[in-house]
Amino acid sequence: MTKATFVRWFTRRAIAPVALVAALGLCACGSVSSTTPTTSPTNGVAYLCQVLPRVDRLIVTRKVAGNQFHFTFPAVVTVTNATAARRIALIACGLADMPKGAQACPVEFSIWYHLDFAVRGEKGMGGEGIVVNPTGCQTVTGLDAVRTTAQRQDFYQLLGNALGLKNAGQPTFAGTLQNLG
Repeated sequence: MTKATFVRWFTRRAIAPVALVAALGLCACGSVSSTTPTTSPTNGVAYLCQVLPRVDRLIVTRKVAGNQFHFTFPAVVTVTNATAARRIALIACGLADMPKGAQACPVEFSIWYHLDFAVRGEKGMGGEGIVVNPTGCQTVTGLDAVRTTAQRQDFYQLLGNALGLKNAGQPTFAGTLQNLG
């Protein structure tokens, strides 16, 4: 069920108790949670974007508030193909900045993905992570500015390809609402 279909279904039945709304974790796009961006002290470019040629792995971890959504793939997936991991990092670095000021966004659910990029020559994952929210304003945080995938709809298809998913898109990452009744 898409977000729009869910909203219509939900509204028609007029079953909007506060507890359910709280459980869904609905929030306004203006209150986007963010991670601290890792930028170079010399030029203000996100560190991940500076080390693209050395990215050699990606771990994607899904975080969801509650259990009312269903997904067709595991919550943690490791991409060991360096070319695929670099491609996702490159696309993320090229995403448009989120427009400044007030903006109307669709309903945002508490579903997000932490993308940790391993950088060759650095211990551990190198701390080069970004957070992607496939709902609402479709924000990406952890780079030099809050960015959005809304103008780049193939982002989710390419991320899905890197994860080995067939026919993936933004709805794949947003999940489907499980039957409430």
